[in-house]
Amino acid sequence: MAEAFVQLLLDNLSSLIQGEIGLIMGVDDEMKNLSSTLTTIQAVLEDAEEKQLESKAIRNWLCKLNDLTYEIDDILDVCATEVSKLKYKNIKSSRYLQNIFYRYKIGRRVKEVTKELNTIAIERAQYHLHEMTVDRQIKVSSIRETCSILDESHPVYGRGKEREKIVDILVNQTKECRELSILPIIGIGGLGKTTLAQEVFKNDRVTAHFDIKVWVCVSFDFDHKTLIKAILESVSGKGSASDLVHLDTLQRRLMELLNQKRYLLVLDDVWNEDQDKWSMLKSFLACGSTGASIIVTTRIKSVADIMSTFPAHHLTGLSDEDCWLLFKQRAFGQKEEHPNLEAIGKLIVKKCGGVPLAAKTLGGLLRLKRKEKEWIHVKDSEIWNLPQAETSILPALRLSYNHLPLRFRQCFAYCAIFPKDMWIEKEELILLWATHGYISSIGAMEVEDVGNGIWDELVWRCLFQDVIIKRDGQTVFKIHDLVHDLAQSIMENKVLGTQVEINNRSATITKIREVNLKNHIVAFPTSMLPNMDLTSALKNYSRLRVLNASRTNIDDLPYSVGKLKHLRYLNLSYTEIRSLPKAICSLWNLKILNLNYCDRLVGLPKNIRYMRNLRHLFLDWCKSFCQMPPNIGELTSLRTLSVFIVGHEKGTQLKELQFLDLGGKLFIEHLERVENLVDARKANLAEKRNLRDLGLIWNGDNGTTSREILDEKVLEVLEPPPNLETLAIGGFRGNCFPPWMRSSTLGKIVRIDISNCPNCLCLPKELGELPLLKRLELTRLAVQYIIEDDIQGVKQEKSLFPALEELGLTYLPNLKGLSKEDTGEMFPNLRELKINGSSPLMLPRWLSLKNLTATKCSNETLISVAKLKNLTDLNLSFDESVICFPKEILQNLTNVESLFISNLQQHHLPEEGLQFAATPSQKCLRNLFIWGSDTLAYLPKRWLPHLTALEGLFIVRCPEFVEFPEETKCLKSLKSLHLSHLPKMICLPESLQYIRSLKSLSLSNLSQLNSLPNWLGNYTTLDSLYIHECPNITSLPPIIRAMENLKYIYIENCPELERRCEKGKGEDWHKIAHIWNLRIVDRMNVDQMKEEVQVELGHPSVPSIKGYRSYRYVDYYKKGMLK
Repeated sequence: MAEAFVQLLLDNLSSLIQGEIGLIMGVDDEMKNLSSTLTTIQAVLEDAEEKQLESKAIRNWLCKLNDLTYEIDDILDVCATEVSKLKYKNIKSSRYLQNIFYRYKIGRRVKEVTKELNTIAIERAQYHLHEMTVDRQIKVSSIRETCSILDESHPVYGRGKEREKIVDILVNQTKECRELSILPIIGIGGLGKTTLAQEVFKNDRVTAHFDIKVWVCVSFDFDHKTLIKAILESVSGKGSASDLVHLDTLQRRLMELLNQKRYLLVLDDVWNEDQDKWSMLKSFLACGSTGASIIVTTRIKSVADIMSTFPAHHLTGLSDEDCWLLFKQRAFGQKEEHPNLEAIGKLIVKKCGGVPLAAKTLGGLLRLKRKEKEWIHVKDSEIWNLPQAETSILPALRLSYNHLPLRFRQCFAYCAIFPKDMWIEKEELILLWATHGYISSIGAMEVEDVGNGIWDELVWRCLFQDVIIKRDGQTVFKIHDLVHDLAQSIMENKVLGTQVEINNRSATITKIREVNLKNHIVAFPTSMLPNMDLTSALKNYSRLRVLNASRTNIDDLPYSVGKLKHLRYLNLSYTEIRSLPKAICSLWNLKILNLNYCDRLVGLPKNIRYMRNLRHLFLDWCKSFCQMPPNIGELTSLRTLSVFIVGHEKGTQLKELQFLDLGGKLFIEHLERVENLVDARKANLAEKRNLRDLGLIWNGDNGTTSREILDEKVLEVLEPPPNLETLAIGGFRGNCFPPWMRSSTLGKIVRIDISNCPNCLCLPKELGELPLLKRLELTRLAVQYIIEDDIQGVKQEKSLFPALEELGLTYLPNLKGLSKEDTGEMFPNLRELKINGSSPLMLPRWLSLKNLTATKCSNETLISVAKLKNLTDLNLSFDESVICFPKEILQNLTNVESLFISNLQQHHLPEEGLQFAATPSQKCLRNLFIWGSDTLAYLPKRWLPHLTALEGLFIVRCPEFVEFPEETKCLKSLKSLHLSHLPKMICLPESLQYIRSLKSLSLSNLSQLNSLPNWLGNYTTLDSLYIHECPNITSLPPIIRAMENLKYIYIENCPELERRCEKGKGEDWHKIAHIWNLRIVDRMNVDQMKEEVQVELGHPSVPSIKGYRSYRYVDYYKKGMLK
């Protein structure tokens, strides 16, 4: 990665030289010499990176260069800082920078590093390094060339369903396609794309279906002549095309061979992203008959996008079980058995992350090793410390890194700083890239836009995975464990079992650029320092770019923070801090200040207006924050100001926003303090084209008529920009909404939240015309209908709310219905409706809802619910007027898969049960939740016999509940049982022992439960057992040892049970020593564990450790995470 960092230094040097800063400082020659020498060294770095694998001398040379580049970076940063200050100070640059002492100090440092760099440049000659262009064509080793023949001596595990899916597409779905059909297979290196393609290629149905089958290994060389020759030779025999040199001749021969033939062509390992090259090759191949098909294997999504005619098949990792079978076959062969090694081997398999190449490599590495200590060494070692792994796993993945453009490489390698299996926030990562200088603006493109482009590329290349857009719009993702190993090996320069030798502690300290106090991590090189606190970090690491103190218990920031002259990123979110010291205003380079969720923060220093490089100021959910510092409008570099509080004093009014080019999120609070429209108009919101989320909030309660009129006028002049995606209006006291709430202004709006507007009796009908509005939340309004009848007999040409998918109605006391007219010409795509605390509401039968949440339901609402026949998820809470649970609900709602009932009392349940034996409901209901039922002691006998499809049963917070009826044995499909907060349950009901299909049992907060029965052994399919806050359970039943399918046990806050299960010592340890995933946690250690332990445990039914309570488990279900 050295070449990427050197390029960064060269860019910075070039900027300073062009600005004649070196000339003014008297170090112009030295700067030019530095640039020249760095350019010379950069030319051989690619060769040095490759040769260091075999040469310790070259590796040490690279380490020395790496140390020196950090020092150069710091010197250039000091120079750039002084130049930046000149833009804002009335000091002539020549006089300011020609200060003798200052020139001497900088000049001496520049000359010292120039001399050291020259020495390093001279040393390179003795290593015989060759100059290489960074973006050269990568040579393909013959070892990487693939063929169509699958090694039959080694079975393929876990790809049967995927193979059959692709075979079905080729044989059945493409046979009538006149155009060439192309199906890409995408995945990271080593995942088995080639193996899957080989499996499909040799399939008997495929062989019988196609006239010709051709296999070509493409790799990096997407040359038309080479590819056509490979196709011709594959079909006609070796050397048949070797004498053909002209493209036209090759094309004619290809057409002769494939003309009107139904052929299958596999293009394996494609890297070409040039659409013109592909289009040309495709035109050569478009001579086959109907049904001719191509399979493409690639690591890059953009390759699939330009080639595919069918949706790409995204290959996922193998299950732990399949990975273990593959590992076991390589490590032991077919017949050998070594029980003592198998438990260790199963832990080693977890390092593979489902990647077959890793399982095969590590299994092969241990093929001749039979000592436990040898296996434990592999289990405890990082991938790069294993010689064979270094020559197969990481090199296979490193091809993806080598294929990255130079400016992408540091961005990818930086991700090694995050723990494995962690959800990474896209926006934060891009800000961190910018903080370290890995990305910068390009022309008119802002630095954040450049970062977005690089992030997209890394996703397309399968280096980032599991991308999720959360409900709040935030994008998160993960990195595969082996890809993380690759990033770490690059960032830390780890090679063949070596580590960077730290010979000079002071030099190492000066290299530290980032500190994370919560995780006690410094970087780079990355180290964990358990005893590090804020004071020691500020004392030892003066050259930090990033200081992350988020989620720590600090309540005060020392004055010495002002000495971190290089600091660009300061994260104090989720801390107890009350104020910031004045010294923070001297952090000239600070670009990002994150104060989100600082509940006690009152305000900011007045002089913050002098921090002219501040670019992002995050102030979300600072509950005590009451006043903005004056003249924040002078921070013209600001791109994010998440909260602005309107004040009465000069310098704190809305006009401060006038010249700020803000983007992202902006919430303006205390709009009741706006005293004149001129001030409001100067906020200039309509011109802030980069704003995506806007909140306009009135916090006061001045309900005079004059105030209401002024509020209306203020809201009217605060017209948002046309690119807005979410809009929130709260506390508005006017009677009507402004004219700009129409589709021309809000044409791109996706979400609208309107709350606490007591004088608004109707919503603007233009809301129903917004073409992209997907979510509408209404809280504490006086409206009677969502859609008023003001069309006056004119037939609506288009349906209203055409894109709306989610509608939330909270505390609307006057609400009578969704619309005055009962017609289906509205809400055509509404899928989710939430009703909370509103007046009794009759829901129209024409709604196509899939998900309904209704709290405090009346009898009237329940009756209308029974008519919504498309429902699949139903969440109900009863009010006092409900006499009995209406059996018509499940009789009529035949598609309901998940039913959540809260505040259900014993008298609500008719003894005859829910009779739906004559309906298909029994085939649909998969999950039943019963929550917060004060009087429910048991489930009626006739409730359960018909729930033959039920897979999940959850009983939570029912203080009287103690028993299941004997009919529980009728739940023949039940896979998950969760019992939580049942204080009267002393033992597990005997009737539960007959559920033979159970896979997951979760027992939480059962304070009186005193033992686990031995009949748990009846659960022959049980694979996970979760025990939390059950202090009276003191031991595990003996049968646990014989439960072969049990793979996951999690025990938390059960003191005696924890003691008995202590590894190697406890009386019950022998019962659970065979378990694959075992987690025993006491309360003292919970907060120290990873938040992503749920993923580490590898099973969706085992809840997260951090802050786990039953309601969280149910919340996961509500969000669709446990379906």
